Amino acid sequence: MSHDISRRTFLKLLGGGLAGAAAGGALVKREDILAFLDADKAAGAAGTDLGKVTTRYYKPLGKDLSLLGFGCMRLPTTFTASGREIDKELGEKMVDFAYRHGINYFDTAWFYHDGKSEAFIGQALQKYPRDTVYLADKMPTPILTGLDQAKDIFQTQLDRCQVAYFDNYMLHSLTSQDQFDELYIQDGILDYLRQEKARGRIRCLGFSFHGDVPFFHYLLDQYDWDFCMIQLNYADWNEPGEAPAGSRQAGDLYRKCREKDVPIFVMEPVKGGNLANLSSSAEAILKQQRPEASMASWALRWVGSKEGVITMNSGMSNLEQVLDNIRTLSNFQPLSAAEERAIQRSLGKEAGSGAIPCTYCRYCEPCPYGVDIAGVFHIYNRYGEPAGIDMDHPQGASAAQEKAFLAHYQNNLERPQRASHCTACGRCLPKCPQHIDIPKHVRAIDDVVQYFRRDTGKGVVV
Repeated sequence: MSHDISRRTFLKLLGGGLAGAAAGGALVKREDILAFLDADKAAGAAGTDLGKVTTRYYKPLGKDLSLLGFGCMRLPTTFTASGREIDKELGEKMVDFAYRHGINYFDTAWFYHDGKSEAFIGQALQKYPRDTVYLADKMPTPILTGLDQAKDIFQTQLDRCQVAYFDNYMLHSLTSQDQFDELYIQDGILDYLRQEKARGRIRCLGFSFHGDVPFFHYLLDQYDWDFCMIQLNYADWNEPGEAPAGSRQAGDLYRKCREKDVPIFVMEPVKGGNLANLSSSAEAILKQQRPEASMASWALRWVGSKEGVITMNSGMSNLEQVLDNIRTLSNFQPLSAAEERAIQRSLGKEAGSGAIPCTYCRYCEPCPYGVDIAGVFHIYNRYGEPAGIDMDHPQGASAAQEKAFLAHYQNNLERPQRASHCTACGRCLPKCPQHIDIPKHVRAIDDVVQYFRRDTGKGVVV
């Protein structure tokens, strides 16, 4: 295909045929993706109705925010001489595409892309009037040592993003009440951030949450917030009276927000992509209702159907995700009662799933021994568990299953990144928002790999 994408291909992709066109080779190469984005820009300039994401009124700002937010944690990357970097050309064109299609909320953080996300999105948004984009950033709780450091970080964030204020600013990843009280109350960081709000350098002040339900109730009962951001998806939902278990506490958090009338921003609506790749039995149930709909679209529509949700952030790393998400949330249609029941049936089929509940946020990194924790979990969740490979009983796998899993494992992980390098030191444990027993699962996956390699004559994987 030439660099000048054909009008037929452009209209097909814009209208919903990306997956099929990509499978047919229309959007495999980077230059073809760039050509599509350029064609969309030209179409918009020519007056073509490109469609816009639905908006929700956000009372603290008095503005309409897009129901879909552009999360800047999983931007497209490319390999350079200095390692993996943000693909700035492609990333900026994706941001421009999102803006043309009505996305006006962009969410970044100190940790994203090793500190490079803030500078990237700040530069990418410079071409747009400041009052047409809404930018969120976060105070990096896990690395805080005191008030002076917090002041330096906040100013650095403003400088990186090239803005005079943040529309939403969060206390990032609140996990424990003791840590919150020590840093934000005793050290005075919360008072400082309130002062910055009074100065106009923060328009709305809130927090993102990864703790337990009692701590969440404490935060909402004892302090006033303009908003909060919670992990909300149908896999993590618990009904009234259903005790929280692991990450399954979203129902309790959501209901407390509604009780306090706190606007809700959402992270992980697709649970790190896990709800975009369901088992064949669960997918078949949803396909009966909407054969043309992606699995990710079901997850987004479930979140968007909840009252009080203003914006759900999606970390979109490729054009297929951007297109699918924009199509899903343009002229938004809440789930019907029949569709709600279909999701519940699909969850019943998933009840015995052995997938690891990792969202691949990489907050647990860097591993001091080099293990690519998220990569190891992703390989198992994508190629192991769905294929019927049980970590507790690897001997049940067929020779074909063993061979296929080993191929994916070895082709996607460099030797220093593999599970065999885990020492179970536990440094990753307090960093995990999902409260996963990371060493246990990493070592279990390594046991599977070693068992599968028992007859290869190649020794252990190091």
